[in-house]
Amino acid sequence: MKTQIQHVITDNQKQRDNLPLGILGALLGVLLGIILWVVIGQIGFIAGIAGYAIVFCSMKGYEILGKGLSKRGIVICVILSFLAVIVAEVASLGLTAFVELGPDAIYYLPELLQEPELVGIIVKDLAVGYALSIWASYSFIKNIWKQAGQKSDPYSPENF
Repeated sequence: MKTQIQHVITDNQKQRDNLPLGILGALLGVLLGIILWVVIGQIGFIAGIAGYAIVFCSMKGYEILGKGLSKRGIVICVILSFLAVIVAEVASLGLTAFVELGPDAIYYLPELLQEPELVGIIVKDLAVGYALSIWASYSFIKNIWKQAGQKSDPYSPENF
């Protein structure tokens, strides 16, 4: 009987995730996705695959460092991914400005961001980026949400 109780306790501990380490893992995963977004952006594309990569890498990072992925972790990863798209777009814009204007581009960015034409381009890129990211990631997030709700079968990319 004692071994059964220990087994249940061990199973419950495996299903709990470590929030601080999970968030760190999600942030590292998001960083990888941001790099992919910037690289694809420099080629001249806005791709749903980069948005999907941000979501997937954040969840995988959360799972690896957090030792699991709960529904709470999924929500955190989705929020971080949403914010990461903005960061990725700004980083892509900064890199483009650096390439076009040289090392002093950082000083020109506040002025450039006051131009309505540039702001329109950024808003359009963000709208398209979010639309493609949601389209590419929706099924993945939905399936992981279902898996996280099942106590006997915790989320794992291998189960997906």
